Amino acid sequence: MDKVKMKYSLFVVIILSMSAAVSIVQGAGVDEEIKYTIQELPPLYNFDDYDLCFFNKTSALSSTYCMVYAEVQPDNSSQLWEKIEVHNRHRFHYHHDKLFFGLCVERCLNYIESMDDFNSNDNTEVLDREVVQFFQTVHKRPLDIEMRSNYSTMIQRCLNEEFERKYDLKLKTFIEYCERNPDAEQFEKDVAEDILYRIVKLVFLLVIFSSFYDYYLKTHQTEENGTNDFYKINYKEIGPRVLTSFSIPRNYYRLVQPCHGIIGNEFSYLDGFRSVCTLMVLQGHTFYMEFLHLQNPEYFENIAKSKLGLGILNTSTIIEIFMVMSGLLFYVKFNEGRYVNPQTSWRKCIQLFAIIVTGRLLRFLPSVALTILINATVLSKLTDGPFWRHISEPSRVFSRENWWQNIFMINNFTPRHSVSGHTWYIAADFQLFAFYTMVLIFIFKYPQYKKRVLATLSFLAVFIPTMVSYTFKLEPSFMIKPEAYRYGFFKDMKVFGYLYIPFYTNIGGYLFGILCGELYVKYLSKDEIRRKVRGVLKYELGAWVTLPIACGISLLGTIAIFQQPSIWTALFSGLNRNLWIVFVCGIPVLGMACKGGLMAYDFCCLPIFRVLARLSFQMYLWHVLVLQIANGYQRQPHYMTHMYFNGQGMITVFMSIIVAFFACLLVEYPIAQLFDTLMASTKRRTLEGGKAKKCI
Repeated sequence: MDKVKMKYSLFVVIILSMSAAVSIVQGAGVDEEIKYTIQELPPLYNFDDYDLCFFNKTSALSSTYCMVYAEVQPDNSSQLWEKIEVHNRHRFHYHHDKLFFGLCVERCLNYIESMDDFNSNDNTEVLDREVVQFFQTVHKRPLDIEMRSNYSTMIQRCLNEEFERKYDLKLKTFIEYCERNPDAEQFEKDVAEDILYRIVKLVFLLVIFSSFYDYYLKTHQTEENGTNDFYKINYKEIGPRVLTSFSIPRNYYRLVQPCHGIIGNEFSYLDGFRSVCTLMVLQGHTFYMEFLHLQNPEYFENIAKSKLGLGILNTSTIIEIFMVMSGLLFYVKFNEGRYVNPQTSWRKCIQLFAIIVTGRLLRFLPSVALTILINATVLSKLTDGPFWRHISEPSRVFSRENWWQNIFMINNFTPRHSVSGHTWYIAADFQLFAFYTMVLIFIFKYPQYKKRVLATLSFLAVFIPTMVSYTFKLEPSFMIKPEAYRYGFFKDMKVFGYLYIPFYTNIGGYLFGILCGELYVKYLSKDEIRRKVRGVLKYELGAWVTLPIACGISLLGTIAIFQQPSIWTALFSGLNRNLWIVFVCGIPVLGMACKGGLMAYDFCCLPIFRVLARLSFQMYLWHVLVLQIANGYQRQPHYMTHMYFNGQGMITVFMSIIVAFFACLLVEYPIAQLFDTLMASTKRRTLEGGKAKKCI
């Protein structure tokens, strides 16, 4: 008992020390001599009435609405400028020298005084080059280019006079984009939109035909087989399997059917992990999306000033649990299938690699392609608002120009020009799956090298992110700052591009999942081991140790991020996610593999999680589109509160589940069924060929 108290006291001391260090580091470097309130600073967003601008205007120019990016010009003689500089020094503060104006051009027409005003006023050299170049890349519709060429001077003069009169500071402006009456705007169908409509029509025709054909087959069954249980049994013949692959009732029962097979039942608790973590990811992305046009930026700034808030911002490592689960299930299924042994030829190994990786790709590809098409075509027409194009236009443009990066699963190497920032995970997961397919084939063919290969990969899992962090002088952990997400891309976030999203800095999650699979196959699947673990108090309570460990790792990251880059911060970069993987992900996963965990195990095995887990991929894929619509229609910057955030989060989850449900029934499950049928047909022909050879 004394040892337990000593360990508990030591842990409390460590946590309190970390908290004190965070407070000290946060307080360092802030100039306390200059006092100010957030209300003294210029608002980040100022929008004219969007709908009124288009109402009953006599000229096209007067009914034009522009989103203007502006930067406050330095003036060391201004007290307000000094306050802005002080405010900007905190790394989790918004920069109040970078502003957005939603401008109805009508109120600036008086500033056209001469033909010189129609000449372009090139401010791009004095503005933030990174931001301006991104806007020029994304917003290049004819009206955008026309307004920049002809009316930049007029708009700058208009905004500058008002701003200078109010704040005694000057602005440099850049027209991001402009719109004229959206209701009257005519959209012409192009090739991408035509392809989307043809695909949608084809899918609906297939669904109708397949569902009616399935019902026809049901009506020709015997009375006892003519119940809805008919849809729960797969056809053995290839023809009916193909023709009923798009059947709505059959795919619905595939979605809700209980787990089957030994692996499905043994690891049913992973459905709970997958569902809960998916909901947490959706809630986290809702939080980040609210960083955009808001009235009260102090809401997020104050969160980052608290120890708890910083800890929450440092929980992006939660996504590693998905890689651990994928590695675990992949190893167990691969081992059970006995696909490779030392006598297997390399030709068969290569064929096996191609089949496994192709199957994985075909699970992702149809849904990803549909997402790209919708982003490229109908997304921009779903709603309107002053900030809608700022939110949706990058997805529209990059879906048309860089679609191939998502199709070939390499978009995690070009995050700035990706269709949607969150799809980096889909690409990284596919790359890791392909890599570890090769690893498993090799170690099953040459089992004598297994320990060396796994030990080498364990070393690289720490070494690679450490060296990347040290080489590029990166912050040791990925924590999204409110200012970084305002411009349609992750600005000044090298740690995101170099450390967080490449597959080679994420090899630890899949690897540890494979190690968990090895432990399960050798030890944890045996009844005598389970009896020693399940129900024993110290093991049951041991799983709860993950909570303080998770808090400790998260708080340690909030300390390290304020340090200057060094070999020690780089080492933390290498250890951060791997410690999280081993302790926070590994302990619960391995404990529940023994059916331990008491109520937690029973909770994770609830039937509702089985369905949510099967919807999780589609929920993840589509939730950002839901978030864009939920935030893009707003006419004025929103006022952020806890209730508003939770409301947005619930809307996102609810709508994502609905979209995911139909995406599964209409796209994912039918394509998966067609692929399974093809593989079954190929396997059958191979077996028949083998028997024929034996007969010969």
